Amino acid sequence: MTAPNDSWKTPELRAAEAQVDARFKEARDLANRLKETPLPPVPPVDFKAIAQQVERAAQERDAPEQLKALKRKVDAGEFTWEDVVSGKAAQDPDVQAMQQENVKKMKQAFQMLQEGMTAEEIMEAQRPRRSGPDDDGDALDPDIFTEDKW
Repeated sequence: MTAPNDSWKTPELRAAEAQVDARFKEARDLANRLKETPLPPVPPVDFKAIAQQVERAAQERDAPEQLKALKRKVDAGEFTWEDVVSGKAAQDPDVQAMQQENVKKMKQAFQMLQEGMTAEEIMEAQRPRRSGPDDDGDALDPDIFTEDKW
């Protein structure tokens, strides 16, 4: 078999090809080392506990509308909270809407991290605000005694 005529290649192109070949070899070597690296076992996920947390959140007065929609379906017996958190109900449009909302929040949190905010500041910024008819600013702590509660 004859070798291809590559006399047309410039020195720059030959150098670039050599770099590509070297990076490819590095990637192949890394992949082989990773195949030999033992991974720790993945701990089991407690879907029941997570489902209970989601269920409690869905029962809150100020739960997001997407979560309320899921609660109506769970109450109607279409699926369980464990189905929701384990992914068994992932094809449901309301589950997908809730997932999209969560992805949106994660993107916002990532942006806030890039801007230098702390995790505590991000959680505070994303915490739902309760507001009532008198919205006196103490809605998050109804035990605060203010003049308007006389």
